[in-house]
Amino acid sequence: MSAIANFKKRKLAEKAKQSDQQVKPATALTLLAQLLGCDESKAIETAQQYVDQNIHFFNVNMSVDPAAPGEDKTAVADVTLDDKGNIENIDVSNVEHATDELNESIEHASDAAATIANSAEQTSSAASDIKSAAEQASDAASDLAYQADDINNANSDLAETVKELKKPSAAPKSSNSKSKTKQKNSSKK
Repeated sequence: MSAIANFKKRKLAEKAKQSDQQVKPATALTLLAQLLGCDESKAIETAQQYVDQNIHFFNVNMSVDPAAPGEDKTAVADVTLDDKGNIENIDVSNVEHATDELNESIEHASDAAATIANSAEQTSSAASDIKSAAEQASDAASDLAYQADDINNANSDLAETVKELKKPSAAPKSSNSKSKTKQKNSSKK
């Protein structure tokens, strides 16, 4: 056989061994004790008492532990039988009470879900408001930056103008007119 076939065979054998270990069938004594609602040590004795008294049916009160995980949750009903073994009365008041509790639980869960949805909506609204405020702050910062840039440009222009004004003029000074430089001839006539 190939190594792969041997590997598959070993894995299948391990799985079969594990499933055999996991599934332990309940013995008849265990089932009888659970059915009668007593310990295994008293199960046969209790069953013998029922047989001796010629009791074929007895008041059954079936219930499941609601805290047990993964089990079906069943309701409890009390059944009363007459002497002939016919059903005389079925009391389902426990079922009605359990139904009321279940309805209340559903209502509380619904209220909690509505509260969570409302909180989520308020959180979303607050996040939107924060985003809007951040955008406005960003716009204001951008406007301030542009204004600061304009102010810097105006300052630069003013500084250049002041420098130009302080420079000595490169143009020649105006010369005296000829009339001023010529001596006046006195007329002697």
